[in-house]
Amino acid sequence: MRKNIFLILILLLICLTACGSKGKVKVYDSSTEDISSYHTEETLTAVMIKRDTETNDITFLNYITGEQLVLGYHGGVSVTDTYGNNLIISDMPVGSVVDIVYYSDTRRLVSITANSSVQVIKNVSKFAADVNNKKATYKGTSCKMSEYAMAYDDGVAKSIMEVNTEDQVTLYIMNGTLISCVIEVGHGYVRLMNQDTYIGGMVEIGYDVIVPVTPDMLVAVREGNYTLRINHNGYGNSKDIVVKKGEETEVNIADIAIPSGTVSFKVTPIEAEVYVNNNLVETHTFTGLYGSYGLKIKAEGYESFNGSFKISEPVKTYNFELVASDEATTEEDTTGESTDSTDPSESSNSTDMGSTTESSLTVSTTAPISSTTDSTTSSATSYATASGTNNSTEEKTTSEVYSGATNNTITIKTPVGAGVYVDGNYVGYAPVTFQKVVGTHTIVLYQTGSLIKSYTIQATDDGKDDEYSFDDLATLDDLINIDN
Repeated sequence: MRKNIFLILILLLICLTACGSKGKVKVYDSSTEDISSYHTEETLTAVMIKRDTETNDITFLNYITGEQLVLGYHGGVSVTDTYGNNLIISDMPVGSVVDIVYYSDTRRLVSITANSSVQVIKNVSKFAADVNNKKATYKGTSCKMSEYAMAYDDGVAKSIMEVNTEDQVTLYIMNGTLISCVIEVGHGYVRLMNQDTYIGGMVEIGYDVIVPVTPDMLVAVREGNYTLRINHNGYGNSKDIVVKKGEETEVNIADIAIPSGTVSFKVTPIEAEVYVNNNLVETHTFTGLYGSYGLKIKAEGYESFNGSFKISEPVKTYNFELVASDEATTEEDTTGESTDSTDPSESSNSTDMGSTTESSLTVSTTAPISSTTDSTTSSATSYATASGTNNSTEEKTTSEVYSGATNNTITIKTPVGAGVYVDGNYVGYAPVTFQKVVGTHTIVLYQTGSLIKSYTIQATDDGKDDEYSFDDLATLDDLINIDN
């Protein structure tokens, strides 16, 4: 009996040996006895796109075919860098390009090694992905982009269109083709509040965000601590702000709003007409926000004056004496006494007006005044007054001043009802259509009760109208359900 049992065990061992192929792994049965088993090994170069610590599974993407492979991970798996140095799995970021060895029958990993052939480009700013033409742009150059290329943010895979130009990323390029993008430093959003006095001016945030101030604006900014600088018409101020990743920061501008001042013009002859930014000042007294303004004074029988002045304090008086037409000279007489009652010694701050062929006058003032020979142009083209009106005689639209404007349109179709901001400017609720301008643009989607989301699009002058449909925004309830 014992001999028979012994022969059966020998035959079983021979059978197991004949059935094996390459790799060897130890497994355990219910009695915890150590039994040897053989499995077939497979190798693959792929992108690690997900690591699940609860199930101990890692998901890999075949960047050539787009197929995904879920493999089991355990403490015995070898994890190394390109030099063969041992790593822990958390040192291998999601989005990395790796060479893996695994058992095809059990779907269990054997080893993970950082791929040595992939080109890794770190600290990339102003990255842009053109999904329509499968092209990526970075650091003044461009390359092909795999149709399966994705972005990875804090271990989560997302559309590569969600990478903002303000993000700092690491790129993985294989044989001249981008196959993975890892976001190292992300972006948040800045919304200005009570910015009325600065509308038409400019705001600067962070490294390179310099955009016009509009009534309703939401700007994507790289996460970090910054000094926000805002200015309009020669007057500026600043505030320190903190931008957090994926969050909206509201910046109240009320406490640094532009103050206003009143200027009185005492003109000889008294019947002379005074124009500020080409608008007639009936009482020769003008109230406006601090800043520079165009000035024109004219009277029948006298040489007209064209120049500019600046409001920089609550109250100011300027004296002007026009010169009769037959007494006009090419040299300006800038002598005179200031009637400003604040501090006569400030008269030394007045600036001499250069010669002009069109105007002659005697002027005394304690604030800068300049002249120009162009009778139709002032030093200011668009200003907001205390009443909130715009004194500019000519408004230029974005399409007029931006050489990349086309005759085509861009339509954001979904998510329906979401507010759409283009490069920080509000354009309406989706579905919404606006003019197509060549270049890279940030589309920010906003909806009350949902997380803000942004996408980067590329617009080309191809004679076509572009349409985009984006996923619904995640609500706060969605996040609660995910956490639970």
